[in-house]
Amino acid sequence: MTPLANSLSCLIALGCASFLWRKGSSPYRNGALLSVFLVLFSVFCYFAGDINDPTIEHYPFRMLALCLCLSTTSLSFYRRRYLVLAQSLWCWIELFGGISLYYHGIDIAWTRIAALLCMTLCSTFLSKISKEMEFCLMVFWLAVWVFF
Repeated sequence: MTPLANSLSCLIALGCASFLWRKGSSPYRNGALLSVFLVLFSVFCYFAGDINDPTIEHYPFRMLALCLCLSTTSLSFYRRRYLVLAQSLWCWIELFGGISLYYHGIDIAWTRIAALLCMTLCSTFLSKISKEMEFCLMVFWLAVWVFF
């Protein structure tokens, strides 16, 4: 995927994250939104990427994991718990997506997995997540997305 499409996918995930976990929203609404977002991410990957490229096969799930990570910053209760869960999901998608790509002859992105794993482990020890820390986490996730 080109750098422009990669950056655009990051912006789409950031925009979709603002619709999750609103006050008074039901789990059914959030589940439906996640399903719609996954379809949206798949359609974006179909038009922005090369379908014959095997790295596109788990790209929509990576976008969904980024969207979940970004959306946890808007939670008011149990923020750290869901932040660690979202980062663990992203790490899991990267690991098993990398294993799947390894069978296609593409190397696993160990630096991305190591950065996510390190931040997941470090996030478990955060006692309170301030607004400044939320911003730092968002910058870190976007840096992992763009640069690794």
